[in-house]
Amino acid sequence: MGVTPMIVVDGVMFIYPSRLSGHVRALLARRQGQFMLIEDEAKSSNIWARNRLKFNAEIHEIARDDPSFDALCDGFTAAHGPTMQLIRDFTDFHMLRLRPKDGVMVTGFAKAFALSGDDLTITEHLKQS
Repeated sequence: MGVTPMIVVDGVMFIYPSRLSGHVRALLARRQGQFMLIEDEAKSSNIWARNRLKFNAEIHEIARDDPSFDALCDGFTAAHGPTMQLIRDFTDFHMLRLRPKDGVMVTGFAKAFALSGDDLTITEHLKQS
């Protein structure tokens, strides 16, 4: 498990993690993984019922010579600050596109939903554990 910034470009999620972390090596080897987006504790009205999204996704690596690589790096810089300019040429970092398959979204107590597909469409209101 790890934590990394993410950007969304035209409805597609991207991360730029380092393979120096064991879990990233596993993601690169398996080309799939589980991911979680979670509301900031400071912005949540109730820590027990924070908004969160957990999903399974296929992973596609964007090669450094891909025409979109530089634009994606610029997107990370715009969204998350100048550190990206420092790490964009570090070869242990990999640009990964996440393609969601399914997941669960929680928006409060008794507000859990099953999701499916690339756009994580709500398919069911979960009412039992």
